[in-house]
Amino acid sequence: MPTLVYLIISLINVTAYAHNCRIIRQDNQTIADCTRLKFKDVPTDLPLDIAGLDLSYNQISTIKNNVFESFSNLTTLTMDFNNLHTLYEDAFKGLKHLRWLSMNHNHLNISSKVFGLVLRPLLRLQHLDIRYNINKTLNKEKPMDYPYFGNLSYLTDLYMDLAEKPFLKLCGFQKLMQLKTIKFAKCYLNQMSNTTLLDLPRTITAIFFHECFGRITIVEADFLKPFPSLQILSIDGAAIPLGDALKLLYPLMQKNMTSITFKGIEPCIPKPVFITCEMVKYLQRICVKTLVIAECNIVGYEGKSLLTLDYPECLHNVVLSGNRFSIALGSHFGDLVIFMKKAINIRYFDLSYNAISFNNIEYSNLNVLENPSYRNEVYSKGCKIKTGTETGIENYNSELVKAQIVNESKVTIALPAKLTFLRVSHYMTSYIETEQKLIVTNASNLRYLDFSYWQINQFPQIYSDAPFNVKYMDVSGLNASILIHKTSIPVFQNVQTAILKNAMLSLTTGKNGKVFQLFPVVEKLDISYNNLWYLDEDAFETNVNLSNVNIAHNLLPAIPIAVMNLPHLSKLDISYNRLQTINKTFRDWIDEKSYGGIFYLSIEGNSLKCTCDTSDFIMWLFGTNVVFDRANKNFSCTLTNGSESNTVVVYRRFHELFSNCNSKSWLRLGIGLLVAFVIFTVPLAVIFNFRWKITFWMYRNFKRVVEDRLERKYNHDIYLSYADDMLQWVQGDFFQRIETSWHMNVCVEDRDFQLGVPKADEIANAIAGSKHVIFIMSESYKDNEWNKFVIERVTFEKCRNYLQKIIIVVKHASVNSVPHELDGILQYVTIINWADNETGWDKLRMSLFTDSF
Repeated sequence: MPTLVYLIISLINVTAYAHNCRIIRQDNQTIADCTRLKFKDVPTDLPLDIAGLDLSYNQISTIKNNVFESFSNLTTLTMDFNNLHTLYEDAFKGLKHLRWLSMNHNHLNISSKVFGLVLRPLLRLQHLDIRYNINKTLNKEKPMDYPYFGNLSYLTDLYMDLAEKPFLKLCGFQKLMQLKTIKFAKCYLNQMSNTTLLDLPRTITAIFFHECFGRITIVEADFLKPFPSLQILSIDGAAIPLGDALKLLYPLMQKNMTSITFKGIEPCIPKPVFITCEMVKYLQRICVKTLVIAECNIVGYEGKSLLTLDYPECLHNVVLSGNRFSIALGSHFGDLVIFMKKAINIRYFDLSYNAISFNNIEYSNLNVLENPSYRNEVYSKGCKIKTGTETGIENYNSELVKAQIVNESKVTIALPAKLTFLRVSHYMTSYIETEQKLIVTNASNLRYLDFSYWQINQFPQIYSDAPFNVKYMDVSGLNASILIHKTSIPVFQNVQTAILKNAMLSLTTGKNGKVFQLFPVVEKLDISYNNLWYLDEDAFETNVNLSNVNIAHNLLPAIPIAVMNLPHLSKLDISYNRLQTINKTFRDWIDEKSYGGIFYLSIEGNSLKCTCDTSDFIMWLFGTNVVFDRANKNFSCTLTNGSESNTVVVYRRFHELFSNCNSKSWLRLGIGLLVAFVIFTVPLAVIFNFRWKITFWMYRNFKRVVEDRLERKYNHDIYLSYADDMLQWVQGDFFQRIETSWHMNVCVEDRDFQLGVPKADEIANAIAGSKHVIFIMSESYKDNEWNKFVIERVTFEKCRNYLQKIIIVVKHASVNSVPHELDGILQYVTIINWADNETGWDKLRMSLFTDSF
């Protein structure tokens, strides 16, 4: 009996602890996720059959003997981001099946003798990660000892730090015949000599160096010679000149490599780098599939150097992003054409974040590409290519450069036939070509195209020898209006994912908005960050395949009606707009969508209201099947009294907060009926008693009223003129009060002017068709030269006696800021010194609706 009680108590404890640790069944194995639970010791009351245990992001400092002995089935153990500093000798005793051990970002002394003994029981270990454990304050004068790894005969992957003076001779590396990958996270080396890594096993095929920002004083060419089977080399961040890094490739000449990565290679004092033939002579003789030379401060390269390889057909992926050189300007264009012809297997090409114009940089080679004499000299000499067709190539190259001048309006680009991914994002240059015609060949396999954030004023005319079949296109940062012309249509016709962030769509949608029609088969559309405050109802009329629409980070006050016309829509992101609620029409439509399948809706970051008017939205929020961006449906909202709360709290207190909503409705109804009775009864009585006098008065004044007031038909009630610094106030408070509350039609330049029509004509026609004119005067109003033209047209229309009211609202400025151009009609002008309260609105209303003020 006591044994049974003890067993029941144990099971209860295990269940409670297991619940905290999130026990997961995965592929017939039990995984315990105990991350971020503030544990200070290893939990021992977990299910005994767990195969994986993750203790990351806790506060464990010590691992005692035999603590894991009960979990003999463990194959994966992760203890990253703890405070580990002490491991007992038998800490991992009993883990004979452990294959994966990770203890990175701790405070372990891996140079201690105990650390080597700790690893001894892990005979089946294949992956060991002890990165980010070396203390920077260790004695740098003597070499650092590493633990003994010789017992880990199955080890294939080893991730660790590299000390300033590593001593690896007694670590048993020569016994690790299965070791293939070694990653050095924190690299404090002070020299890369021929003997630094001599004691590592020859079986290594992949080696990674990360953050080698120590003072490396020696770099020798045979640093990588101990690895004859090396396939992957990655140096990400190293305080050495790029030329020294390229020198490390010497032992790899005439070999086949999977990947070579040089990223962030520059000395402690950065200097611009000009690639010469001598620097890349070893790289040119390697057959490599993936080549990355990124963020290395390259400003130019010698002819027949960077793009002239002995084995260009080996290349599959090329990344040259984050530098400062042009790959197709001037003499480099010839190298590019030959490279594209020979690199027949390239699939991926990235030249993003390259600025090809610079100012005030003291470097002798920076302006070398701008010197015509240098272009001819370097290109005629170049690097010597050891091929049988050397003379022919040089002659062809020279003629090609002469034919392809930068200022020509027609350029032919022959892409590699297998190219599928082309990224040239953030390509910054002062060179801007207008009416450029690009003839692209071999583009049939191109699927991913990214030329976002280019600094161009006109989209080039693009022609191709085969239909474009691009599926993903990113044109963010461009003015979307430049995309609208007939030659751009074939480029976009098969795009399924279109990204148009920061594309100035607020200026292109509307009457002349044809941007979305460029993508007839698009399925995913991202138009976030565009300052959109409305969308036409037929904006997506041609985009019937849309299933995912992102309109986040705009100024929309409601979900656009345009999305209701999308039959396949299943995901809508309208977060960080100005929504206060979702009306019943949209709620019913969304529910109908969710019944046919899962519908995802993102509304975080909006100005939601939790009031009587939106109470039905709160009830719907917690009753619908729609999947929201917050699983618990906890969204911030504002209560009736102006205080901040959230939808979860409001839903829990629903009856308390909204119990009096119906009584208020009945009270409003009673008051409304009473007021209606008075409104209708009193006028009827007055009219009946004075019916003959009213008839005579109407007869006497009808003709004058028709002639004076209805003589001219107006298109707008108000023409509004303001400076850019008043845009937010106008679109928010002013439009809300004038158009919504007072029901007056306002004409503004940013919203109502047509594209393609001369601006002067638009201003003149708009003022001539307006009944009143309102100036919102700020300190920056005089900075815009067009405002002077507006004043001139207002003066002209007032002289013709067509304008009725001219009102100047002085906001955040003094009355002295009123332009002197209005002096001629100042007697007809009403000036309001604006106050941000109801007084200002009262003055404006009286000015508009009374004969004198």
